[in-house]
Amino acid sequence: MIATQNPVEHHGTYPLPEAQLDRFAMKLSVGYPERNDELDLLADAVGDLEGDSRRGTVLSDGDLIALQEQVARVVVQPNVRAYLVDLGRATRNHPKIALGLSPRGLLIWQRVAQAWAFLKDRPFVTPDDIQEVAGPVLSVRLSLPPDIASGIVNQLLETVPVPV
Repeated sequence: MIATQNPVEHHGTYPLPEAQLDRFAMKLSVGYPERNDELDLLADAVGDLEGDSRRGTVLSDGDLIALQEQVARVVVQPNVRAYLVDLGRATRNHPKIALGLSPRGLLIWQRVAQAWAFLKDRPFVTPDDIQEVAGPVLSVRLSLPPDIASGIVNQLLETVPVPV
């Protein structure tokens, strides 16, 4: 599932409780589209949308389930799992983090790293995969402003020993 988040200052918009945020896998900042993309967006919204052949199913339910099963089979060696746990525990002990990573957060981080490795056509997760997805995964969980969160994530990645 993909959800959008409006800035907290907007009328009728309230921060989600930690228990609800913990169910999201990642937080990605998309920003605004390029000017030409916005022009295309407006042009595509004019006319008969029912007959638009470009709007169709991207994946069938079966295809999506098959991809999820393939991602779940991407190997995570014990030393890489230990690295992930050590990173998660480091979030719980960091003085600037009020609420560290939950066990559900660890599970999601591992699955996102598996998906990242899968997208790179690799049958196993590396510590680099864990590091590359750390920002998007942790930014939704640490309840910190984005500029502070990225610095803390980098600090954690620099201080927790990487398995060889």
